[in-house]
Amino acid sequence: MKLSYFISIMLLQVAACGSGGSNETAKLATFDEIMEMPATTQPAPTNKPADEFVVAKKLIKTGGIDFQSENVADDYKKISKILPELGAYIESENQSKSTNRINYTITIRVPWNKYDTLMASISDLAFRLDNKYSNVQDVTERYYDLKTRIKNKKALEQRYLELLNKAQAIKDILEIERNLNQVRTEIENLEGQFNYLSKQVNFSTLQVSFYEVLPYTYDSSQRKGFGARILSALNNGWQGFLSFLVAITMLWPFALLAVGVLYGIKWIRKNRKKGASLPK
Repeated sequence: MKLSYFISIMLLQVAACGSGGSNETAKLATFDEIMEMPATTQPAPTNKPADEFVVAKKLIKTGGIDFQSENVADDYKKISKILPELGAYIESENQSKSTNRINYTITIRVPWNKYDTLMASISDLAFRLDNKYSNVQDVTERYYDLKTRIKNKKALEQRYLELLNKAQAIKDILEIERNLNQVRTEIENLEGQFNYLSKQVNFSTLQVSFYEVLPYTYDSSQRKGFGARILSALNNGWQGFLSFLVAITMLWPFALLAVGVLYGIKWIRKNRKKGASLPK
């Protein structure tokens, strides 16, 4: 009996190694929710034989729009109004302002089948369209590979559970439980990858950047009066003088060296004159 359990465990370990795994554990949705997604994201029903079944492509769409706006606040409100109608939402946003323009950047997640509609709607809002782009990534192979690996791992998990119910020896039970925990960890990692990939497929990403050019305005608050400017100039001059003194003080070793050199030259000349005046 122990031999049969040992053989079964070894076969299951070989199957587990062949199924592969991953260390990614991020979850964006439950596996059951992914499996219950609308039929638009699953292979369409067909009456063809199994060997002629056509696999539905899984694509990740990303794109962006950059444009000049006449009024960024109004355009932001218009975009916010469009999103609920398409089942889209803002994932992140950023606003910045300088002296001559206001900038908005928002990242939108939109259902894959509404991506083109949203792109066209936002493009119509542009006062001047600067840039528009789209990218499509085919992840069909990876999508169905993950789905198959999850199915195989779950079948392996079920087999371990059956062996665990039949095992009687403590040694066999501990060995089966260890392998069962490993398989469940691998299932969790694979489901995390599958859930993340499914969200990327089902919701496309659109980055929208728009800006408003502000009219030039003279800012008199930054101009100082005449008296304040005179005092500022006097203060700057005094600070410059102090800095000059500090710089000279830092050079005292060089001044001392220069004095020593001059004294040495003078002494040498003096001795030469004395030597020249002596009778030969």
